[in-house]
Amino acid sequence: MKKQLLTVGDSFTYGDELKDCYQAWPYGLADRLDYEVHNMGQSGASNASILRRTLEELAVNHYDLVVIGWTSPGRIEWKDDIGIAYNVWPGYPHTAPLFQDHPWRTDLLNYISQHHDSAYLYQQYLIQVISLQSYFQANNINYRMIDVRHNDYYRRVGAEMHEQLAKQIHVEMFIGWNKFGIIELTKDCAYGPCGHPLEKGHERIANEIAKHIGN
Repeated sequence: MKKQLLTVGDSFTYGDELKDCYQAWPYGLADRLDYEVHNMGQSGASNASILRRTLEELAVNHYDLVVIGWTSPGRIEWKDDIGIAYNVWPGYPHTAPLFQDHPWRTDLLNYISQHHDSAYLYQQYLIQVISLQSYFQANNINYRMIDVRHNDYYRRVGAEMHEQLAKQIHVEMFIGWNKFGIIELTKDCAYGPCGHPLEKGHERIANEIAKHIGN
């Protein structure tokens, strides 16, 4: 039986804009490692969603390796009385299907867009990373992490203020920490019109993560 790989992230992990989502880096990484993969990438996912879904999955299933693709700190998961979790962020379009049948959600979006604290959102991202790495370590789970973008607006605003918190991140398990994320890693590869790397970019991501694991 092959070893089991879990990947969790946003659209860059799911494989948005690829002709076939099975060309996304989680499947390429599984091929390189000879693992079987369960890809829980989800378009538009927030870091809170990534953290929550990872913990829920690991509560019921065992994996030999978990790779987390963190997204922008600006994304926020929320759940109203309908009971379905959704993710929004400052500047999220009001015309999105998320609001068509639930117009009251625009109140939350307007508040977030007008009154968010970017440094605070970056702080929350650091707390989410530290929380998940602590869970992995406490349960002896092999893991790696990577950011979708290193040169992120929220990082630029909040990095100096939360420098001490960032020092708690185990950088040896975080691919490209303070150097690059997926976007920087694939900057010279072809991208789709909505801003996602295409096949060559996903091959490069899979190669980089496999190399890190091998080292």
